[in-house]
Amino acid sequence: MKALFTALVMTAGLGMSAANAETVTIATGEWEPYLGEDLKGGGPVAELVSAAFKNQGWDVSFEYFPWKRGFEMTSSGKIDASIVWSRNDERAAEVNFSDPVINLDTVIFHTKGSPVEWQNESDLKNVHMGGVIGYDYGFVKEEDGYNLSRVSEAASNYKKMVSGRVDAVLEERLVGQQIVKELGVGDKVVTNPKPIKSKPYFLVVGKENPRHAEILDTFNRGLEELRANGQYDTILDR
Repeated sequence: MKALFTALVMTAGLGMSAANAETVTIATGEWEPYLGEDLKGGGPVAELVSAAFKNQGWDVSFEYFPWKRGFEMTSSGKIDASIVWSRNDERAAEVNFSDPVINLDTVIFHTKGSPVEWQNESDLKNVHMGGVIGYDYGFVKEEDGYNLSRVSEAASNYKKMVSGRVDAVLEERLVGQQIVKELGVGDKVVTNPKPIKSKPYFLVVGKENPRHAEILDTFNRGLEELRANGQYDTILDR
């Protein structure tokens, strides 16, 4: 059963009551340390998104789903928006993107005894890598000849790697470090610092959603205000 986390945005001083405020429902998932139901405020990215809508007088609720399901519900218009996603052609055919919310690096995690070194993209075609269903890994695509095994839960990849069932794991840098710490395998797993993908991540709204322009315009205005008044940096630096 999906978990529900609701962030109510107060509209005092904006000349409207909460009963009259617009509301946006956002699909997200577990992606610590950036997003998580048990994190304070839902994590710093959720806090950014909430604050951006808040300063425009909107209420926000977050619903937690597996990533692929959350995206599909958003693209079909069954839910208002989803956070956070990188841009690729496949997604761009189904959703519209906000201004960038945050910039992140995806890197390679490997065991200490089996380093993964690469100079050219093609060097990784000989590496059996672990990924997560629904995630985008830049140039690493199965249809282009890369050996990528996907699972539904990111932590499973690190267990597979430590047991020798995959050679490496693709993950956003801080997310991967958090998982390694939680699994207690920091003495076995290290990171190749060279990013395979360094991209902005966005709030997305399905093209089927009749409110898509209104939601994106409101969020972009709020995000711009956060950057201008310094609140953006304050939230990320906590």
